Amino acid sequence: MINFKFTIFTPCYNGANTIKRVFDSVEAQTYTDFEWIIVNDGSNDNSDSVIRDLIYRSPVKSKIRYIVQENMGKHRTWNKVVDLARGGVFLPADADDSFLPKTLEYFNRRLNEVADRFGSIDNFSGINVCVYDPITGKLHGTAYPENGMISDNVELTYRYKIRGEHWGCIRTELLKQYKFPEIKGHFYTENRLWFYLAKLGYKVACYNDCLRAYFYEETSLTHNINSKWDFGRNAMMLHYHLWVIFQLGGRILKYSPSAFLNLWKQTMVDMVKCGFSIVNRNQ
Repeated sequence: MINFKFTIFTPCYNGANTIKRVFDSVEAQTYTDFEWIIVNDGSNDNSDSVIRDLIYRSPVKSKIRYIVQENMGKHRTWNKVVDLARGGVFLPADADDSFLPKTLEYFNRRLNEVADRFGSIDNFSGINVCVYDPITGKLHGTAYPENGMISDNVELTYRYKIRGEHWGCIRTELLKQYKFPEIKGHFYTENRLWFYLAKLGYKVACYNDCLRAYFYEETSLTHNINSKWDFGRNAMMLHYHLWVIFQLGGRILKYSPSAFLNLWKQTMVDMVKCGFSIVNRNQ
């Protein structure tokens, strides 16, 4: 069995009230071959003092690298941390996340199963799993059609219509080669990266085991959107939808003509929103 080294990445923007959840989760891991990079992304609450105190008292403090920076947004911070990562497998864990103690052990086992079955993990980007609602304990989002199915994120989205939050680990060497597009000051949707890896032919192994609790927090970097008329957000979505249409449109049309048509409709909406955003910004 290969013992993979993991890089856990935690971006924090005003997460002082929730970040202990991810500390508790990382510190409880039964598999201990990991490093943990925490980035305070320009928080204006007391996140810095909370994080420093938690690190001081943490039993895994020797594994932690803590970075404080001006606000860059999650996608640009992700790119920065990927360059710093020493682990062969990358696991994003937000400042409001909670996950099971055997999470890293689970991912390591599944990666080895894929390697044994296919001879290596060279043709795979990583492992996908499900998440659960922390209040009900039930699965959040859509279950995969088969446990252990081999697919990619384009097929999962448009052929199997997998919806809602999911989670997973990714091979770090691929992330070092293929970065998020950078639009200053705004988060770029993660699907752009997952779809690009699918376009290149990389597969994911998908399991219906729920390892992470899905919390919706208003302070989450992903949800830190000031307004539907924010120009950065609308420009990002326009850029993203045009990329999907021109890079993956033929494949999406084969899976779902209605989804392909909806992409064009959404692109038109994005254009209108960008126009209104500029007007709103200049008022």
